[in-house]
Amino acid sequence: MRPQSPSANKDALDNQILGLLQHHRRLTFLTLADALPVYTWQSLFAALNRLRRREQIELLALPADYEVVWRPSQEGAPTL
Repeated sequence: MRPQSPSANKDALDNQILGLLQHHRRLTFLTLADALPVYTWQSLFAALNRLRRREQIELLALPADYEVVWRPSQEGAPTL
């Protein structure tokens, strides 16, 4: 069995996060960490940062957590 490349692992994590958000729209970071226990908090934050840079999510600071909000793609949406 060949090990997966680091970029394949990143893509898999990003897609898992997006899949959860498509069903729930909003999650706290702690809920996300509980839903994906095989990943470290560091890898989850790295994935969230990648998704934020691609404008697929928003991160909102809460008093003791972060809220992760899915931003549906604007492709195909009418322009104003």
